[in-house]
Amino acid sequence: MRKTLDFIKEYQLEIGKVTVYENYLISEFNEGITLSLDTSLELIGVTEVHFREKPFVYITNRVNSYAVDPTMYLKVKDIETLKGIAVVSDKECDYHNLKIEKHFFKKPMHLFHTIAEATDWVDEVLYEEPAVVDN
Repeated sequence: MRKTLDFIKEYQLEIGKVTVYENYLISEFNEGITLSLDTSLELIGVTEVHFREKPFVYITNRVNSYAVDPTMYLKVKDIETLKGIAVVSDKECDYHNLKIEKHFFKKPMHLFHTIAEATDWVDEVLYEEPAVVDN
């Protein structure tokens, strides 16, 4: 039985679109941005509004190409209610980038090919013991 719930709100941030659901959010960032601690502050603010005291999973739908400064995970990992990150992409470079990003973020982090696969994983991360996934 699916435990993920309904749409809550959509935000248009300077770095892209963020859609909030009951226990996860999905981002689609703008082409060419650099996601760093500074540029992610607005996104972190959205998580504080909706998930300050509630566990959630962050799903990034990497439909556009953009750079990620992996040192931002040093701050993001301190968000106690963030239980995992799902990266949705079919690009080979995102697979390799994820290997680097995992060194900075010590919570579950996994690559998926579809949003549906990622939202199914939300249930696993939040309600079950997540399987160790090495990718």
